[in-house]
Amino acid sequence: MALISLGVIVAGLVLLYLWQGAILASLRSQRASALLSLQDLERTRLHLEYQVEQAYSLDALADKARKLGMVPFDDKRTRVVVLDGDGTSR
Repeated sequence: MALISLGVIVAGLVLLYLWQGAILASLRSQRASALLSLQDLERTRLHLEYQVEQAYSLDALADKARKLGMVPFDDKRTRVVVLDGDGTSR
């Protein structure tokens, strides 16, 4: 009887050991998948950051402004209109 009890205990411990190994392998697989997803997200973030920097760079903004007909500020082209108290200009 003692031999059977010992056999059941050993079998239980072996099954527990194998179950823990399977759980550990599953967790390692999930961790590897999460790391790959994290790396992919980091690449995407860097790419989007680069695109934003390019879109709002001074050269890009200057090109967009020229296409819209805007030119750099020039004092010679500036007109100042001074209104009197009654709303007429001098």
